[in-house]
Amino acid sequence: MVHERDVRLTRIEELVRRLLRRKADAHLSNALEKMHAAEVAQIFSHLLPEERLAAFRLVPGGEHRAEVLTECDPHIVRELLEPIPNDEIVALLSKLNTDDVRYLLEMLPEERSAEVMHLLGARETEVFEGVMAYPPDTAGSIMTDAFVALPEGLTVEQAIAEVRKASEAEYVFYVYVVDEDRNLRGVISLRQLLLASPSKRLSEVMTPNAWRVNVHADQEHVAQLISRYNILAIPVVDDAGALVGIVTVDDVLDVLRDEATEDILKMAGTHYTEEITSLSAVRLAWVRLPWLAISWVGSLVAAYFISQFASELSRVVALAAFIPVINGTAGNVGAQGVAIMVRGLATGKVDPKGWFQVVGRQVLVGVMLGAAFGLLLYLIARWHFPQVAWLGLIVSLAIGISIVTSAVLSSALPLALHYLRFDPALMTGPFITTSMDLISVLVYFNIARYFLSLA
Repeated sequence: MVHERDVRLTRIEELVRRLLRRKADAHLSNALEKMHAAEVAQIFSHLLPEERLAAFRLVPGGEHRAEVLTECDPHIVRELLEPIPNDEIVALLSKLNTDDVRYLLEMLPEERSAEVMHLLGARETEVFEGVMAYPPDTAGSIMTDAFVALPEGLTVEQAIAEVRKASEAEYVFYVYVVDEDRNLRGVISLRQLLLASPSKRLSEVMTPNAWRVNVHADQEHVAQLISRYNILAIPVVDDAGALVGIVTVDDVLDVLRDEATEDILKMAGTHYTEEITSLSAVRLAWVRLPWLAISWVGSLVAAYFISQFASELSRVVALAAFIPVINGTAGNVGAQGVAIMVRGLATGKVDPKGWFQVVGRQVLVGVMLGAAFGLLLYLIARWHFPQVAWLGLIVSLAIGISIVTSAVLSSALPLALHYLRFDPALMTGPFITTSMDLISVLVYFNIARYFLSLA
């Protein structure tokens, strides 16, 4: 199904390019109008900048154009907004909810964003300034004000009538029940509301003590709650407990995708602030340079360590054959362990308070893997180099100890960084790989030196 959809979008992309070349503006505008905003955004991501600008000008309807912008990647949004006059941007913002407004305003340069805010009406300016006041990556920064909140004293019949009037509320998954100070008292799903007795008050049929988050809660924590409890939206309250917005499941999907992408890029030691496709080759090389330089220096140090064991290598040249095997296996075990721990911490699957159990399990895995690969390498060394005494034992012990050490490091280090409030994804990826190169070399040749001295 996914493959068929990709083929369809590829064909539409070719059609868009063909219509642009023919300057068939009316036909292209009609085609873009019939497409979902997410599909238009996906096609735009594959067009050349001049093609994107020409196609975007032909997207009909202010609401549809605004929705297309909210679905585009940040660098494309900035590119498309640049030639648009401020008054047109204001018109586009008027079609969107507060969370989408914030997204577009953040794409503008600070000075231009202030100019756009100045052109908005007093009420809209107050609302949007309130949303922009929340720090990035918090619940307040991704919440929307398109929800229904009703007083707890209303009857079910009155509440249903109010819901029908709420034409501006895009998300009516739940009806939120508040007191006279707009403090959140409970929540009612639409199903509960429709099936309840019409004469009952909302306070009688609502679910009290509903899940809620503070406006300053981390967006990743919000995503974890929605994912864990399978709810469509979660209310957001201020420090006084008043309901100020909701975070919906579609925003959570964006958060989970962005956080996963960020973690992966951080662990690779590359750029993680925006899509790498938006960066020039020079800029991309520059942001990847620091971690690669660290790995390069680590490799030089490993080469220096190897040179200190020249006498062992001169006596048993076969030792050199197993260096890549031991280093590579230990590094891969570390990379796997880091990936498991970082994603576990990010999704809440790994509890830092149970660190001893978590590390112990990873160490046990390392022991089993070390024993398996150690035995395998022992048999290979005995078969391929039968004339070299102790070689099988040397390489089997070296790879076993290196794998266990890698398992300990890759599980304990992310937990330690998390405890110290550092980002484990940023600090562990290339660091583990480089460290294991050094450690495995030292382990291997010190074991070799010991056994060769016995011989």
